[in-house]
Amino acid sequence: MIMLWIACGLLTAGFIVLLFKWILLKRDIRQLGIKLNEIIHTDTNARLSTHTFDKDIINLAEGINHMLTKHRQGYLEANRLENDLKRAVTNISHDLRTPLTSAKGYLQMAENKELDEETLLRYLSIIRGRLDSLSILMDSLFAFSRAVEGDVTLQRVNISNILRDTLVASYAEIEGKGFDVESDIPDSTVYCFCDEDALKRVLQNLISNAVVHGNSNLRVRLLDGVIEIANKIDEPHKIDIHNIFERFYTADASRTNKRTGLGLAIAKELTEKMGGCISAIKEENMLVMRVRLPMA
Repeated sequence: MIMLWIACGLLTAGFIVLLFKWILLKRDIRQLGIKLNEIIHTDTNARLSTHTFDKDIINLAEGINHMLTKHRQGYLEANRLENDLKRAVTNISHDLRTPLTSAKGYLQMAENKELDEETLLRYLSIIRGRLDSLSILMDSLFAFSRAVEGDVTLQRVNISNILRDTLVASYAEIEGKGFDVESDIPDSTVYCFCDEDALKRVLQNLISNAVVHGNSNLRVRLLDGVIEIANKIDEPHKIDIHNIFERFYTADASRTNKRTGLGLAIAKELTEKMGGCISAIKEENMLVMRVRLPMA
């Protein structure tokens, strides 16, 4: 009889312990659910926490926190892309509307039959200039689309030759601005894995950007496999280094120089497609662009 009472006591104690543990687990799960619901319906970086000692509950909370982190990152990235798209649409609309409106206005004035020939030719010249601006924009948009959607073919390439050839090909543009050029390109071969046409486009865009926005000095180097293109600038404080490679970024907010702000974005897209990286820094009154590609 005593043994029976002991057995019953042990069973009762075990049942109470299991019941107590079940109540605690249910409480922890309920609290996790309440906290999770708050996190889902608010814009917060909060994470789930629990005071339980149950390993399964702890693992569940950690798994949910991992999913919340990924969800948060996706949400922020989606917002960033949406804002980028809005800015892109706004900039494209502005860049299309401005020359079109101007051309339309001058075309209406050119239709005046009482205009003298000199004034008519001046109006037609202005209209042609506005249409040229549209052509530049459309060509840049097409080039950016190809850079984003197109493929690259990586092969072993001597980048010292490509840099030297690109600099020579840009000589007329550089000379037209009266730039002093400082070049340091080794005669020895420097190989990297890249797409030759894509690299040429990157270098052309960087040199063109330096010539258009620079002032009197251009420096082109190839040091330790890193391509460096630098130019002197008048107002360094106006350049936003953090956004310089973003689509449609331009220090000239009014775009009076007819630049679309896509040249450096194209250079960035192509460089990263080739597995490389591109960066920009300001060194006193110099804007320095650096391109690093996978070395062969």
